[in-house]
Amino acid sequence: MDNETAGKTRGMIRRATLKNIKDDGQTQTASVEVADGVWRDDVEILQPYGFASRVPEDGALAIVLAVGSDEGDLVVLPVANPSKRLGKLDEGDVGLYGQHNDKIVINDGGTIEMQAGESLSVKIGGVTFVVTADGVDITGGHVKHNGKNIGSTHLHGGVIAGGDDTDVPSN
Repeated sequence: MDNETAGKTRGMIRRATLKNIKDDGQTQTASVEVADGVWRDDVEILQPYGFASRVPEDGALAIVLAVGSDEGDLVVLPVANPSKRLGKLDEGDVGLYGQHNDKIVINDGGTIEMQAGESLSVKIGGVTFVVTADGVDITGGHVKHNGKNIGSTHLHGGVIAGGDDTDVPSN
């Protein structure tokens, strides 16, 4: 193999450091260090369908592929940041995580675990359900337990109308 062919072959797939990650267009792009001190800007980062992330730049690494051996047509395969990676999963577990220890882990045994540093918020239509370290807040809709309305519009039977309020719930 001649030197030109060997150089092109070596340049087809490489490990690269990323910086200047942009997520403001149809595709996410980054500047990629393709050789020591040699950078290519606005290189497309491929991401799996249904999943989007923006890796912290400090420690961002990826495999870069020169499509058709053309170093002018580079793409970045899904990006990693080993210093932020969720580890210690058991075989068959699947995890989704952020850089501040927030995570969702789907355990192989059928359990889903969620951990959030500040809050967990679920929004469906006009209903918002928020869990924080202070408690649970539900806005909109109604709250039922075993088919009984226990929300702010629930009514008590056997109460004689008048100026007094009922006691707090007894159970």
